[in-house]
Amino acid sequence: MWEKILHPFVLAIAWVWVKIHDLLVLIGLASGSGVAWVLSIVLLTILIRVLIIPLFLKQIKSSRGMQALQPEMQKIQAKYKGKTDTLSRQRQSEEMQALYKKHGTSPFASCLPALVQMPFLFALYRAIYAVKSLMEGVYTVGGKPYDALGPITQEVAREIDGSTVLGVPLSHRLTETSGMGLVAFVVMIIIMVVMQFLSIRLSMTRNMPPQQDPNNPMVRSQKMMMYVMPAMFIFTGLAFQMGLLVYMVTTTFWSWGQQLWTVKVMPTPGSPAYLDLVEKREKSYKTWATSFFGDYDHRRTELGDSPEAVVELDEQTLEEVTKKAHAQKVASDFPEVMSASDKVSVYRNLALQGWTTLPDEQWMRGVRRATEKVADRRAQQGAREQPRKLSREQRRRAAEKAEEEARQAERRAVRRTGSDKAGPDLSPEEIERRREERRKARRKQARKKSGGK
Repeated sequence: MWEKILHPFVLAIAWVWVKIHDLLVLIGLASGSGVAWVLSIVLLTILIRVLIIPLFLKQIKSSRGMQALQPEMQKIQAKYKGKTDTLSRQRQSEEMQALYKKHGTSPFASCLPALVQMPFLFALYRAIYAVKSLMEGVYTVGGKPYDALGPITQEVAREIDGSTVLGVPLSHRLTETSGMGLVAFVVMIIIMVVMQFLSIRLSMTRNMPPQQDPNNPMVRSQKMMMYVMPAMFIFTGLAFQMGLLVYMVTTTFWSWGQQLWTVKVMPTPGSPAYLDLVEKREKSYKTWATSFFGDYDHRRTELGDSPEAVVELDEQTLEEVTKKAHAQKVASDFPEVMSASDKVSVYRNLALQGWTTLPDEQWMRGVRRATEKVADRRAQQGAREQPRKLSREQRRRAAEKAEEEARQAERRAVRRTGSDKAGPDLSPEEIERRREERRKARRKQARKKSGGK
């Protein structure tokens, strides 16, 4: 069943393999059996690896995302430690899913790229492995016989098999060789095992956060893998055809180089390589940014209390600093709600404060989350400060209360003057005018307390 599923991929690999060989012949290498077929295996392996680089990068980013949220995951796990009831398990799962959504990653995101690339790598392996069966006329897929694998006919398979590495045909195994051929096999297996060991060791020593507990099961399993995996390559190498050994040696060299690049450019957060990269990038950024923002602070002080001039300065500074920061791989896709002044302040802080992380995509996600929290707090505060809208009944009661308070104020004023009637110094017109003013004041106060309704 798996052979049938994999067969279209194997067929595609076979076509690409033959086309690479034809291209090598076109540029001057000899046709037929010879170095062109050996070199075409190397180039085919490299081509497949290059094509799946986007999946590799996605896998690295997802793994880094999972590594960044480990502290929060451990808090959730500690919160529900020892709780085995269904409700607790459900809540733990919900909190984990919310955490993955918050950080824009998931365990499946780091596994999916590896799963997607596997069919192409297995197909490459199967295409090389099928050469001997095609040459002998016994090639089958799911029990069904085939006389060719796309462009690889029986005659082409004989050409491939006639090509040798250190005198060993590409379809031969270790058990089928002797003399110098045996030495060639042993040398190839040693190279494959050593490169695999170096690749794993580099990853464990430079690209993994240090573990405080050496007895941690994960630490022990990682150390074991560093020795077990290369040992497995020894046993598999004994059963490999020479053509597959060429493929495996090329793959291990590529994996080692890829690991070197990862450690240098995209190391795991918290690892020794990551801390070294943070220090290097911080030093490079501050080389120009410290004096740049010192000059910015001086110019802003000279502007004094001129908001328009300050805004213009911030916009000019942001345009200039964004170009410089982008050249040094500092993320610049800030939230739209941030002003030019806010963005300049972030860049300024990078120049004045010590770095604990790289200002990359993950760092920018943190900036966005912090900005969203501030915006939410302001919105909630504004909602609390906003006057509550009164119903019609509440407005009527407020108006009656204001009217009553106005009457009481009038009575107090009358008592202070001695009576509600005019004194000897007030004329009837003056008394009436004052009464009218008090009525107007009561109505005005009532309207004010009822919200202008």
